[in-house]
Amino acid sequence: MQTSTFKMLAFVTLLISCSERAQPSEEIVEIPVEFKEGFGPFAASYGSLSPEHTGINPEGAAWVPTYRPVRGIPKDLKNVIKSMVWLNPRQFVYQNFHEGKISREMYEQLQKSWEWVPDELWLSKKPIKSFVYVIRGVDKTGAVVVMIDTNNNLDFSDEIRFTPAAIAGRESGLNADSLRSYDKPWMVQYEHVINGSIVTDSVPIIVKRAVDYEFPHDYWYTIPLYGRAALKWKGRGYQIWLSNMFDGPEFHHARIFTDGELNPGKYTGFNKGIEEGEIITVGSVFDRKKFKYLGIKPGSGYLLLQTVSEGSENYSLQKGYPFRPFKAKDFRTGKLLALSDFKSKYVFIDFWGTWCGPCVQDLPELRNIYKETNNANIQFLGIVGKDSRERLTRFLAKNQLEWPQILSDSANKLVETYGIQAYPTTVLIGPDGKVVEKNLRGDALRNKLREISESL
Repeated sequence: MQTSTFKMLAFVTLLISCSERAQPSEEIVEIPVEFKEGFGPFAASYGSLSPEHTGINPEGAAWVPTYRPVRGIPKDLKNVIKSMVWLNPRQFVYQNFHEGKISREMYEQLQKSWEWVPDELWLSKKPIKSFVYVIRGVDKTGAVVVMIDTNNNLDFSDEIRFTPAAIAGRESGLNADSLRSYDKPWMVQYEHVINGSIVTDSVPIIVKRAVDYEFPHDYWYTIPLYGRAALKWKGRGYQIWLSNMFDGPEFHHARIFTDGELNPGKYTGFNKGIEEGEIITVGSVFDRKKFKYLGIKPGSGYLLLQTVSEGSENYSLQKGYPFRPFKAKDFRTGKLLALSDFKSKYVFIDFWGTWCGPCVQDLPELRNIYKETNNANIQFLGIVGKDSRERLTRFLAKNQLEWPQILSDSANKLVETYGIQAYPTTVLIGPDGKVVEKNLRGDALRNKLREISESL
């Protein structure tokens, strides 16, 4: 990135924190992050270059007022499709709310869904370049060409048309080389807020055509940026890597990786990373230190780690760590359930929601796995997040799920307690209360449960 904002100083600042996230005896370590263009050691990831919604689409109609008119589209292009790419979703929502283009109800729902408390120090009520437009259309030869508003002035008369490279394959069969390879990204101007001031920056973007997908999901984009940070502790240096699935320059929900989390000889997937609230361990057997990952400091590009006191109860969803105990009511029966009720069993917990497409798609296969499983030794539990009692009641009336379901609500706050950010999230817990595996789905889950049953 080409602004001095992200040319971080090469030192580590240690602060005694008085925030609620840290105990008095613990420290917050702020580490400057160097953001690099490219995919680095990570598996490439793309988003769909979706056309603008129309007013007749119930799910997208609320976004229509946020769209902007563009000019300068070449007259020889036919069947032109406009796509808006968010570069900073929080800023985009914030400015559109203050422009009156997003309702207060929608604004508050998004805050809740994103677990986001707006901080005006890092946001602008004045509209800024927090998005970019991309268009595609058919030229005189019948070929589809793409144009990106690189200077972000809503005018395509000064932009260059190009034919995007192809991505081959579908789903798990996507060709890795066609995902990762590119000659040179297009650099797009955008604006963000640092300590109350609007700063101009630039960000790389790549657009490709997914040849084995159909409209409207046949054109994809990615923002190839990853981060590196150097943790210095007790005179030794440790490398930390950051990935946000290449969805923008702000790294709001980045995951971090030590060299131990990276997959040697292969590109590492985002789901292998350490989430906010989870623990990283550095050092040798005789000088080991644990840190809790607190996220990226808004707008600053600093990675926040919190030292973890030795002997403290380090609950986490990570493999090998104890899973925090809970007590909550079964949604259907009202019976109080506790993790301790199943201390002689393995417990498989599925964090899901009726609104989550991948979660719902998984349920038929999950039911088959449940029926194949020895329920005397393995207990299934569902924890439903970001949902309402009414919607869950209707869903369960239509879809039979044989295992207990718990609704995460304002009373039990299970989703907040466990820091669930992605759905579905699954956790397999052993009889000792420690996490055995995380994010097992499909055949990987079936095989693991079969292995457990055969060993008992």
